[in-house]
Amino acid sequence: MSYIKNAYKYPYITDLINNGGGLSLEYIVDMKIIVFAFDEGGAIWQGKRSYASIEALLDDAEAGIKKWADERW
Repeated sequence: MSYIKNAYKYPYITDLINNGGGLSLEYIVDMKIIVFAFDEGGAIWQGKRSYASIEALLDDAEAGIKKWADERW
């Protein structure tokens, strides 16, 4: 099942979510992060402590997930 249909701007985030992974947006005090991406095996990418905008956060997540995918495959 495709949860995200329009993947033109964030294809790696889309692929991750459509294949059972996710992107969690929350502030974790002990880790000082606001976002992380995960798949069935656990966390695959961690974001920074803060972002100027949601778009900046998503751009960073896209780049991080792409790097993880490129290293994995």
